[in-house]
Amino acid sequence: MLIGLYNLEPKYINIALEKIRLYHLLQGDTIQDYFPLEHDRYHKIYCSSIFTWSGKSYVTNDMICGGTGFDLTTTLPPEIEAMKPKINIGFTTRGCIRRCPFCVVREKEGDIRAVAKIDDIWDGKSREVILLDNNILALREWFFRVCDDLNRYNLKVDFNQGLDIRLLDNEVARTLATLKYTKQIRFSWDQMRTEDQVKRGIQTLLQYINPHRLMCFVLIGYDTTEEEDLYRVEYLKSLKIDPFAMSYNKDPRYRHFARWVNHKAICVSVPWKEYRIA
Repeated sequence: MLIGLYNLEPKYINIALEKIRLYHLLQGDTIQDYFPLEHDRYHKIYCSSIFTWSGKSYVTNDMICGGTGFDLTTTLPPEIEAMKPKINIGFTTRGCIRRCPFCVVREKEGDIRAVAKIDDIWDGKSREVILLDNNILALREWFFRVCDDLNRYNLKVDFNQGLDIRLLDNEVARTLATLKYTKQIRFSWDQMRTEDQVKRGIQTLLQYINPHRLMCFVLIGYDTTEEEDLYRVEYLKSLKIDPFAMSYNKDPRYRHFARWVNHKAICVSVPWKEYRIA
């Protein structure tokens, strides 16, 4: 059979489609990236989307579609979900312990659980892996096991979705300091009500890791004021931690603020009160 795989966000590796690819390769099928002009040649077409706003004009009724961009409830068949493509990017855990109202992870993936080891993701050749876990620190002992494997194989890692700073303690921070990284260690400060927890976590982390290696996502446009957004950014800057503003909506006010925060050279040299009227 000829199988077409249609990734609506081709700049991102789609793990579900890679599981489908591996499953059908093992069945002896031929796999191709979907090409609309050859639609009728395919025996089966799988389509996946991460984002609801991605264009879907080429999606047809005879495609098997899934992903957050379509429906939070769709799942892969068990025999495909069990596939473990060794492509150096993937999840060692799925789910989360949080119920953040601005996030779909708990609704989509359920409670936290282990799903794969580093051996299930790493191809045995690359010196780097990307982990997409949404809250690996919520499964504490598994986190330590993953870190042991990363160090044993001497791999650089990118915790791509960030780490839950509220779950960080001295043992976790010491362990993070033993790893090699491809990018900054990222965490988030989403709401003001978590201020004390976030600050405690930051101060613990700074005992073991230089602040230039840290980035903090700052959620704006959800339930905080401009003053609270600026307060969080300035606090992080005072510690020499890079802030990165993520706007919850497309209101021009938040986008203007995010442009200032996320342009590091401007953010450190031009005060917000000057930039906001520029």
